[in-house]
Amino acid sequence: MKKKIGYYMRTSHYLQNINTQSDKIEVDWKVYKDEGVSGRIDFMERPAGKKLLTDIKEGKLTELKTLRLERMGRSVSDIINTINTIHSYNVPITFISEGITTLDENGKQTPTTGLLINVLSSLSEFFYHQNREKILNGIDLAKKQGKYSGRHSNSTETQEKYLAKPKTKKMIEMIKQGNSVRSIVRILECSPNSIYKLKKTLENV
Repeated sequence: MKKKIGYYMRTSHYLQNINTQSDKIEVDWKVYKDEGVSGRIDFMERPAGKKLLTDIKEGKLTELKTLRLERMGRSVSDIINTINTIHSYNVPITFISEGITTLDENGKQTPTTGLLINVLSSLSEFFYHQNREKILNGIDLAKKQGKYSGRHSNSTETQEKYLAKPKTKKMIEMIKQGNSVRSIVRILECSPNSIYKLKKTLENV
């Protein structure tokens, strides 16, 4: 079967030179180009990123290539979610500069990919705790200055509605089975933040 290869490119702003990425394009590759798009924007929210994922779901691509891992994005959790989504359709990703192809010819995750995702998951947890500490320090400072009034009562959903969600129930099941935060993130394609939030909620139930 003939390979149907997609090639993803991204620049953060229109003035950036995209030639270093376009030089790698080969004949018959279908090109997806996000120009002037921050890597902090979720992959599925980008024009070309959204089109690429749609084409993968419709079976129009059998392989994806991009110059470097960071072209996929700057958010660790979003990169993990994007990789897992693409893998769910048995489409391998090749990061050209890093020399990494995420799935072998049998559609199995390579050892290098497992290591990569574990490292990214660990970084995601690290950044979560780092950002949480900054937020808590900011709240503490605001309280001391009399500027913090807490969240509005209508800013979040009820606890009953949150716990009744199918994905929340699956997360609860995996937590009770003793799965690590890292493995839950990988399998359910959720953020570490959502798992910590759920654990905190369960402690108060």
